[in-house]
Amino acid sequence: MANTKLKPLYLLDIFREMTDERHRMTVPELLEELQRRGITAERKGIYRDIDALIQYGADIKHTGTGYYLAGSELSGDDMKCLLWALRSADFLSFRRTAALQEKLKGMVGMQLAAQNLPEDGAIKCPDDQMIENIDRLSAAIEQRRQVTYSDKSHTGALPRRLRISPYALLWLKRGCCVLCNQEGQSGLSCLELSNMSAIRPDMTPWRNYSEISRYRELNLDEIAARLEAGEDICRPQRT
Repeated sequence: MANTKLKPLYLLDIFREMTDERHRMTVPELLEELQRRGITAERKGIYRDIDALIQYGADIKHTGTGYYLAGSELSGDDMKCLLWALRSADFLSFRRTAALQEKLKGMVGMQLAAQNLPEDGAIKCPDDQMIENIDRLSAAIEQRRQVTYSDKSHTGALPRRLRISPYALLWLKRGCCVLCNQEGQSGLSCLELSNMSAIRPDMTPWRNYSEISRYRELNLDEIAARLEAGEDICRPQRT
């Protein structure tokens, strides 16, 4: 039998997992769910616990059809959209997708977990290399450092290591790309992360994009739109 001193915490878990504005629970239903979790409670005690949770700051609402927890930053529909996005994200492995789905379901509760979601049919990474590369590039961009990587598109017998100054990650129709300057070249490049492996950070400061492009500030929405339209944004700055 679970410790009844923890009853308010169990009750808050129930509100988080099983209620929202469209899914409300009566006191008898709350008592039944507590019993299922090994907690014995009385009706009067439930009212006291709910009052205590409200005083604590829980946004618990009472209507004619029962109680529910309101004020969530993300609604059930928001969470469902996030779950669908996880299913279709091709830069995540099946293992990472499943782990993130379980965390999201735990946040939004059992009501969403019971909903029908699309079957796993998206193309997925075989491992977490892509997300690790995204993390390393994001850190390098924030620190304004160069990185080196192995070029997976290289067809030679020996692997080819290249160095870039990364400026931003772009999410284009062809996949996740990095806007950068390649060492030894003038102008910007937009490289697909799917062709990059073994990304390693470097202590060398990156080359400022204003030195090799016509951009003084990077408007990523504009640059992404122009790339999707097939325009050449990578030509070097005119001298």
